[in-house]
Amino acid sequence: MKDKDNEAALTENKKALSRLLSNDRILSIIVMLGIAGIALIFISSYLSPVSSDSETNTEEISDTDTFSENYKNELTEELGNMIASIDGAGRTKVMITLEGTVRDVYAADTDTNGKESSRKTDSNENADKQNTEKKTYTIIRGRDGSEKALSIGQLLPEIKGVLVVCDGGDREDVKEKIIQAVSAALNITRSHIYVTALQK
Repeated sequence: MKDKDNEAALTENKKALSRLLSNDRILSIIVMLGIAGIALIFISSYLSPVSSDSETNTEEISDTDTFSENYKNELTEELGNMIASIDGAGRTKVMITLEGTVRDVYAADTDTNGKESSRKTDSNENADKQNTEKKTYTIIRGRDGSEKALSIGQLLPEIKGVLVVCDGGDREDVKEKIIQAVSAALNITRSHIYVTALQK
């Protein structure tokens, strides 16, 4: 009985659909809606990569900033512990100043062309050399068709200066030991290191 009811309902639906499609005005509306839907899909395929690229760039920038901040904090903590262990330093506070952020290093082929020209004046002969350098970066393509340069590493930010405030910062012998230790540990010149005494 249920099968007969289902067949009857299906037959009725087919008849209603054929009546609907036989009406030219309704058929033209359905065709127009189909074309509009295809056009929207086509347009959206061009708009979505732009937003995903900007999101990726934002994520990369925030990751770089976070990495730089973590690098600075770890370096400050290690340097503070090292200085505190120097005889006479006592309680220690350290501040490190960095220039820039972490930078990616990309795989590249470098082609250098050298040109030499000479000029003659009265008794002098000057030779000028010009070097032109052309870099070609290695590009990798993602599964989604996006392209980016191949990163082979990262350059850490440059250390611009170190401030050390410690109990023994007013003693010349302690100050000298700290300056030598910081200079050797961070590979920076003495002029970028300042040591002073903690307020008592």
